[in-house]
Amino acid sequence: MYEEQSRDGVSTETLLREQLKVMKRQLRLSRLGTGIAGIAVIALIAALVLVVPQAVQSLSSANRLLNELEDINLTETIKDIDELAKSSQQDMSQTMDKLNQLDLDSLNAAIQNLENTTRPLADLFGR
Repeated sequence: MYEEQSRDGVSTETLLREQLKVMKRQLRLSRLGTGIAGIAVIALIAALVLVVPQAVQSLSSANRLLNELEDINLTETIKDIDELAKSSQQDMSQTMDKLNQLDLDSLNAAIQNLENTTRPLADLFGR
């Protein structure tokens, strides 16, 4: 082949070989970059295919729950709970009054009289 000398004393063929090496290295790097980008796109698409349906389902459930909460009349429910608490408090107060009105001495005397009455029957039946 015909060799020409450049100004630096390096042949054109040597320069072309160096340029070819650099271009091959650039080609490999561009292929590698394209492959990585392709893998990233495939991974992104797979993630979207897996995540989007679940996100849509979650949003649908949240929307349904919010609609149910809108249907509930919160002030009326709180009013009903308050009335229930008041009536329960009144019932407890009435029960405590009745318990306080019990004459425990009379109750104990009645229990003692019942025991005295049933003891002979228990002895009769061998108990």
